[in-house]
Amino acid sequence: MASKVYLYDRLSDIKPGVDSFLERISKDYGRSDEPVGVKVHFGDEGNDTHISPEWIKGLATQFSNPIFIECNVLYRSPRTKKDTHLKLAHEHGFGFLPIDILDGEVGQDVLEVEINTGRTKKAKLGKGLSKYKKCIALSHFKGHMEAGFGGAMKNIGMGLGSRAGKLDMHSSMTPVFTEACIGCSKCAEDCPVNAITVAPKAKVDPKKCIGCAHCIAVCPQGAIQIPWDSDPSSRAMEKIADYAKASMKGREWRFINFLTNITMNCDCMPGRQTPIMPDIGILYSKDPVAIDAASFDLFKKANGGKDPFREHHKVDGEHITHYAEKIGLGTREYELIRA
Repeated sequence: MASKVYLYDRLSDIKPGVDSFLERISKDYGRSDEPVGVKVHFGDEGNDTHISPEWIKGLATQFSNPIFIECNVLYRSPRTKKDTHLKLAHEHGFGFLPIDILDGEVGQDVLEVEINTGRTKKAKLGKGLSKYKKCIALSHFKGHMEAGFGGAMKNIGMGLGSRAGKLDMHSSMTPVFTEACIGCSKCAEDCPVNAITVAPKAKVDPKKCIGCAHCIAVCPQGAIQIPWDSDPSSRAMEKIADYAKASMKGREWRFINFLTNITMNCDCMPGRQTPIMPDIGILYSKDPVAIDAASFDLFKKANGGKDPFREHHKVDGEHITHYAEKIGLGTREYELIRA
């Protein structure tokens, strides 16, 4: 059975358009004091093509207790640690709601969710997600070097993974130490399982490493890297879908995709990016697979049937929607309704 996906494409009046979607969701949920987790990407340092806070300020009036939810990132960035992550979010204009960094100061607060999809037995999410039973995903549709494109599933899958979960999705779980290491022992001192030795430079024992990625956060030299190419893109996309499934388990979600300021790369990239095409619109659905499939179809239609993301990143982004449908996350069949 096809899922309903609503399209608002009158972007000259964009704020009321978004508010109408928020009103639809708030009626679904009802007005209560129960917290509503709003998953959004704040954009990395210098990025200005993320979702505009001005478009979503209606959250404060449509819901009694909306709270932005997010997890720390795996790579070195202001979003690696809670204090600088919060500072950046406020600088980018998201301070009009409370912000909850779900995996704590350096990403070690982990909620394990058993899903047994084949690729993933237990997903390692941000621990604070357990507080939220109703959630909204506000996702910026854009390109991504590993997943082809980023939409609703990447937002809640990769985005709500703890640092250990992100390492699980990206690679084979063991970080790599480079020649930049100065042997300061900070990583070894902070390793929770004593998997790192320094003699004279640091190295990790893969048999002991639990993939928490704490060493990456504390290294003052940036000498620890993630083996990004250790998993093929198809496997990484499947893990992202697995984590999206784990994030949805026991929760009621609604999804809004912004097909605006579409860029070739993710909002995780620092600095300004240039949109590659005119804006398309905003989509709303209860189904993360359907909304991503519809977003991708509209994107290709606007580009004459071609996929510029695939041409640039050499990745088939549609693989995630096929796999997600296979594991029961939603359906690729949708009815597009102009709101």
